[in-house]
Amino acid sequence: MPETYRQIVPRPNDACRGDPAPWTTLPAARRSSIPVERLRRGLAHLATAPAPLPPVHSAVLVPVVVRGGEAALVLIRRSAALERDAGNLAFPGGHLEPGEEPLAAALRESQEEIGLDPGLVEVIGSFAVVERVRGRERVVPFVGVVTGHPDYVADGHEVAAILEVPLASLAADGVSWQERWDAPGRDTGVCFFAGTPELADDLIWGLTARIVWDLLAAVIAEN
Repeated sequence: MPETYRQIVPRPNDACRGDPAPWTTLPAARRSSIPVERLRRGLAHLATAPAPLPPVHSAVLVPVVVRGGEAALVLIRRSAALERDAGNLAFPGGHLEPGEEPLAAALRESQEEIGLDPGLVEVIGSFAVVERVRGRERVVPFVGVVTGHPDYVADGHEVAAILEVPLASLAADGVSWQERWDAPGRDTGVCFFAGTPELADDLIWGLTARIVWDLLAAVIAEN
């Protein structure tokens, strides 16, 4: 388990390798190209999924752009000056304001953090609420396809960098793995992605990696 990444992972001493990603058993040809049409097919069930049940504390947008015919995720690297999750890769998003709906929060935060115009986002749907182990925070991820080539404007306080990473790169051999971490009252599977040219020395882990893992599993395994 290499530790040559920009991000610092609070890995326990008894961490061990977990189950391989479900897509790693599929032929490489099925993972080498993921155009946005394939993503739409794999996530079609999200359009009919029920609305997230309360309480929902935070919402994130999983922005998908098209680059060279391929679907790519937009991620931010959080500023090293932040008190929480400093330097980690994440999707744009944040806490709901009083009376705010989760989708409105995800779009608002995306505009504030990376300058993404909500009018350019076609929301496909939402995944099930994900619970952060730390703080018991309930987060709902919304997947949205972004039209055109948006002009990103990073929030100087919260965002250190904006990355675009093709889904096919994240599905390549040797990029993903899972670890088993023993947490109080639960045996937790923690997901990781690293080693693509776009990520360089960045590492996706934690809640963000869990969302990417679930997205890839749905898109690749089903079509």
